[in-house]
Amino acid sequence: MNRRTKAVTLIEVMIGIILSAILIIGVMNIFSSGMKGSTKGLAHQANMETASILMAQIEYDLLRATYIKSPTVDMRDDGASWKFYYAASGLGYPLTVNYSKGSEGIVRNVIDEKTNKIINNSVFAKGHDVSLYFTHLKFEDGEEKKNYQKHGLWIELTVSAKEKRTAQVETFTLKRLIIIRNQQVKKQELFRADI
Repeated sequence: MNRRTKAVTLIEVMIGIILSAILIIGVMNIFSSGMKGSTKGLAHQANMETASILMAQIEYDLLRATYIKSPTVDMRDDGASWKFYYAASGLGYPLTVNYSKGSEGIVRNVIDEKTNKIINNSVFAKGHDVSLYFTHLKFEDGEEKKNYQKHGLWIELTVSAKEKRTAQVETFTLKRLIIIRNQQVKKQELFRADI
């Protein structure tokens, strides 16, 4: 009797190894691109959160403002300063808030105008490359109130960070116009530091 046994030849084994290798390489490429997208997404999310926290603090301070010290009207600057009244203690004394770029990030100082001392110092966006610009704008308050002006700040905030593994720079930009609701004066009145 002539029996033939089926066996795997060396050529069939080699073809199987080559097909398996191609399949594994394809899966690894998909996994690698997914990881790159994931780290890029995480860097973008971190920049977005940093910008949102800083913008929320600026907006909170500006909504209590009574007088914009700097920048002057229609000027753009990388720092800003404004006055507000702190009424939590019932005294209602004036404070000044300053935002400026420092070596570690964006510096926020709150200064007591009576003593001229810093009573609060905060640094935002540590470890990020941040650019922050303020533009002081003024608006007439409609036809009925032609004699009044409102003031506001146009804020441009850009936060970027370098992703360590890929060395790509991820950037997030946030822009906002905030109208100062407590600073509304007649056109004839001059802005004074004691308003």
